[in-house]
Amino acid sequence: MSTREVTAGLAAAVVAAGPPPLPVLAPPWSIRPLAADGDDPLLVSRWMNEPHVDLFWEQAWPPEQWSAAISGQLAGDYSRPCLISYEKRPFAYVEIYRTPRDVVGLQYDADPYDLGIHLAIGDRERTGRGLGRAMVRAVAEGLRAADPLCRRLLADPDERHMMARRMFLGAGFQLMSISDLGHKRAALHVYEISPVTG
Repeated sequence: MSTREVTAGLAAAVVAAGPPPLPVLAPPWSIRPLAADGDDPLLVSRWMNEPHVDLFWEQAWPPEQWSAAISGQLAGDYSRPCLISYEKRPFAYVEIYRTPRDVVGLQYDADPYDLGIHLAIGDRERTGRGLGRAMVRAVAEGLRAADPLCRRLLADPDERHMMARRMFLGAGFQLMSISDLGHKRAALHVYEISPVTG
């Protein structure tokens, strides 16, 4: 279980919301759940050991530990670990989660269907080019399509992580607050999702 996961006192509506969906993405983006075996833990471990990722994630674990972490997520309803690719090339590690089941949900009036996103772009040379902003926007709209009951998407980059904060703002998120989550001071950003019509 993640140290971020909230399990006590969950409302029936939060439990009924179930696990987070995968966003519906169109080319050049694609997404798939990560597997706990094979090459996926190796890739995530390599990315998490990159200095620009480790600085804020602090999860520079060996592949075996990542295999266990991925397996744990897949076994529960809290979050889904995914691989997002750009033009069929692996681009980012992404976790989609239900915010009422996370410490983030304790910081605002969370709706049972609200979703959150954690992400890490593994290759340094692919940052700072606008691709992250485009990916976040695609994920936000993809989650709107995947779960019409979701009204907000949350992101919680480290307060010091200015590149991530600019990325979320550029993708249409708004800064909601600076909050102490226990393991970090986070800049909480919110993306208001308009209802699917028609």
